Amino acid sequence: MKSLLTVEQFIKNREQYLLVDVRSPGEFSLAHIPGAVNIPLFSDEERALVGTTYWKEGTDRAKLVGLSLVGPRLPGMVEEMLESAAGRDIVLYCWRGGMRSGSVFSVMEALGYPAWQLVGGYKAFRRHVVRYLKSAKIKMPVFVLNGLTGVGKTLVIKELQRKGAPTIDLERLANHRGSAFGGIGLGKPRTQKDFEAHLFFALKEIENAPYVLLEGEGKKVGPVVLPDFLYSAMHQGEHILLEADLEIRVDRIIKEYHGIDESVEPLADAALMLQKKLGQKKCSALATQIRQGELRPAAMALCSEYYDQYYRDSQQNKGHYLAVVDVNDIQRGAAVILAVVTEYLQKGESSGSI
Repeated sequence: MKSLLTVEQFIKNREQYLLVDVRSPGEFSLAHIPGAVNIPLFSDEERALVGTTYWKEGTDRAKLVGLSLVGPRLPGMVEEMLESAAGRDIVLYCWRGGMRSGSVFSVMEALGYPAWQLVGGYKAFRRHVVRYLKSAKIKMPVFVLNGLTGVGKTLVIKELQRKGAPTIDLERLANHRGSAFGGIGLGKPRTQKDFEAHLFFALKEIENAPYVLLEGEGKKVGPVVLPDFLYSAMHQGEHILLEADLEIRVDRIIKEYHGIDESVEPLADAALMLQKKLGQKKCSALATQIRQGELRPAAMALCSEYYDQYYRDSQQNKGHYLAVVDVNDIQRGAAVILAVVTEYLQKGESSGSI
């Protein structure tokens, strides 16, 4: 009997499984279940050939073409799966949990290697995520970290994570920093489907937490859009303003971007994209500075002449923040934030408002 695993069963114990996505690389790059490895049955070109054969010559002929293509590589696929599993149970999936994952499962079964097939494949997982996000609500207190560019909000989030605090790092989930320079050095930003899948697991991890800390973001982080319930919870949450000296902010910006690419051209191109805000002359001068390796004066100008003015216009009055925290020292700042949160929660409990 085939070993079938439902999406719900997988989610409940996902750490014990190696997820193997047998779809083509192109399908995998568009969207996949977080943590899955892509060991494709067909290349993108082979998948297209099998599909064309199916429509022109029928199912039987398409199966034969597929078998001739995949047959020689099956031993290598099995070996790669076993090596990647590292003692975990292997779970196979394709688009709908059909022929592709089923055929690989049959090979594993015939060879005596235990494996599971995910019922409904990626489509069932995606349906589960959409359903969850559609009805999700943030019930615990939300604390949002705000601050000017370079202040170190992401560094603080990481330090809070290290200290065991419940956080959601939205920029990490989106693989984008959320600005004109936000995608440089990070590779492709996540698709909306992939972002929502990662967000789903992040939300599951903090379901029973007493509170959650997030970095302040707009409705969009790079190309991805935050769900309404999350954006609303952030807007209505308690906001903490992080501050750091301009020189330290510039140091952090340079450290973030310097050396992430063999060429500085992506940074120069990003500067040129700000012409609508800064004008062509200023942006051309910034691009020239960047190309000449003068990152410090360029970063200083971007902070003082663009980002600081732009974000100050959208920030609330300091008196409206729960606290203003100095994060020149990230570790010390993170400790202060946790103390602020703890005091707030204790006051809420004593007053019965939480």
